Amino acid sequence: MATKSYFTSQTVELKRSQIHFAEYNPRTISEEGKKALRRSIRKYGVVGGIVVNKQTGYTLVGGHQKVTVLDEFNKYDPETKENDYMLRVELIDVDLKTEKSLNVTLNNPNVGGDWDDDKMRELIPDIDWKDAGLTDADLNMFGVDYLLKTEEETNIANALDDVMSEVNAEHEEELERRKMEREMEKAAKTAHMKDVKQQVRDQARKQAEDMEAYVMLSFTDFQAKAAFMERFGFSPYEKIVKGELFDEMVERIE
Repeated sequence: MATKSYFTSQTVELKRSQIHFAEYNPRTISEEGKKALRRSIRKYGVVGGIVVNKQTGYTLVGGHQKVTVLDEFNKYDPETKENDYMLRVELIDVDLKTEKSLNVTLNNPNVGGDWDDDKMRELIPDIDWKDAGLTDADLNMFGVDYLLKTEEETNIANALDDVMSEVNAEHEEELERRKMEREMEKAAKTAHMKDVKQQVRDQARKQAEDMEAYVMLSFTDFQAKAAFMERFGFSPYEKIVKGELFDEMVERIE
């Protein structure tokens, strides 16, 4: 019984002028990454990774960055087609939707898997990591950058650590000073708020006392009130008499 083949492309050679980039290609590359790719191609050549779709007029599906570097090496002019050269590619024949899906798949790091950091730490000292396209940031991520430093680099790093330790100490002192200033400022604000609250309480207490600053007299009948009021020189129809004024009248009578 025949089994399904999972190899759907053909390895062919095409002129560079036959191939055009996919305008929708979402992948970009940094200048550092492009330098690493140039170094890798110079040393190892192009090993796979260039995919072209026949059905959409020889659209480049995968390998845009590699072809860009090869254009530089061959001084190829995409406008005039000058310095045309041959490319070995994997030729597919699919519709546009499938082509776009493949473009994303070929460039998707999720599909390519993840690094095993332990194995990378063992492997990196045995290879030329720059030719492999790795960067200093990659080494730092894997935790092996210290293995590849020269004695001079180590001395410089140690000297830098000494300088930075002094800077860090000054920074810590500055942070501590600012912390103390914030705490003092907070304490001052707290004390001020306590004073304000005490003033409010005192004012409220005084207002309450002032509201109690009265005394009420009552009489059996109006004639008794009238006799009392006339004795001290007040109208019998007054309902409120100022205490201080009443006190003066009492002193006069006495």
